[in-house]
Amino acid sequence: MTLIPRIAERRCRPGVLLWLLAAGCSTLTDVGAPDVVQLGALGNAAGAEALRVGSIGGFALVFAGAEQGQITTSGSMADEFFNAATGIIALGVADIRVVPEPSTSYPYLAVQRSRLDARRAIAALQQYVPAGRARVGELFALAAYTELFLGENMCSGIPLGEIVNGQLAFGQPVSTDELLGRAQADFDSALVYAVDSARISNLARVGRGRALLDRGQFAGAAAAVAGVPTSYAYVLQYSATQQNGVFNILNTAKWITVADREGGNGLDFRSAQDPRVPTALVGKGVDGFTDVYGYTRYASVSSPIVLASGVEARLIEAEALLRGGDAAGALQTLNALRATTPGLSPLALAPTDAARVDQLFRERAFWLFATGHRHGDLRRLVRQFGRTPASVFPSGAYKSGQVYGDDVTFAPDVAQLDNTNYTGCASRGA
Repeated sequence: MTLIPRIAERRCRPGVLLWLLAAGCSTLTDVGAPDVVQLGALGNAAGAEALRVGSIGGFALVFAGAEQGQITTSGSMADEFFNAATGIIALGVADIRVVPEPSTSYPYLAVQRSRLDARRAIAALQQYVPAGRARVGELFALAAYTELFLGENMCSGIPLGEIVNGQLAFGQPVSTDELLGRAQADFDSALVYAVDSARISNLARVGRGRALLDRGQFAGAAAAVAGVPTSYAYVLQYSATQQNGVFNILNTAKWITVADREGGNGLDFRSAQDPRVPTALVGKGVDGFTDVYGYTRYASVSSPIVLASGVEARLIEAEALLRGGDAAGALQTLNALRATTPGLSPLALAPTDAARVDQLFRERAFWLFATGHRHGDLRRLVRQFGRTPASVFPSGAYKSGQVYGDDVTFAPDVAQLDNTNYTGCASRGA
């Protein structure tokens, strides 16, 4: 089996909760700023701002990393992306759904690091820039999103470390629901701090609604997003120096492709020719035979990516209506969204409850494509709607005579074992 070189990305591999002690590995000192700020010089207002900027930049890179990013790894375990590479790569492990424990197939350390970077920046802003409340609110929201990602993608029972009196402290394992509850609480904190900023308040509202949806609290989720305008979007920016890795891995490396009916259960993301998921053939993959299709909304390394939006808010409301027995109201909400995009005709009411759930989740999949939502949605179909993993996730025959596995979650990196409170996943189920 031929191994291929990895895309050049910053890799930091110290033990969990130890990376902030090493300036060379901290996103606080190497992301989003042309001049490197030394950790010892951060105890002032300028340092607090540097921590804030670095934290936001680090979050953006974790979200849209190439081989190791929230969008690509979660989308590979789901049905958004299909492996076009050879050899043992993280995305291939995620794609075939054979994820060992421990594993490096999800950017676990990077997400945990991003979470603690945000918390350290919050503490610095609170101490040195107390008037910057909306900035604190934004960081609380981004910290909450890292917890949301961990809850949606990881096995149950991972720990969450904290910074206590400026020192890193190992955390105790928490269940998936407890982790999502932590995210919900941090979104609440974001709302408190960002009360005078509609942009950040709406970010927190959409995130809070997503957390409540993950926890099966549908009416609460709808209430959380009710005031978010449909036109709203919180966008993460990328550039030639802080690149959109999703574009890179599809169009430059050609390691993955936008999938189409993957593993029998996957949606027809390409062949539907839906304007929400525009694709274009970019060539053969690294394996030499898989056709690679790029996602043309991400047209360059500088293409922005939406983290949260009013469209997602409406989808949350539609799901709450459907769960509350108002199928007609849910359909009306979905069709109102479709009316905003040329080329989308109104949907008809599906004939059965199961078909209406399929319709709703299909709409979510196309509206939210390549934004890190789909894996969590497939798990919810199992956990909240009684589907089996084999009927939801790509299953059956894989390429090169292989067969899909049955894993539906990721497991932490081996470095997590540095925390003696953690002894392994409590559950690998949805």
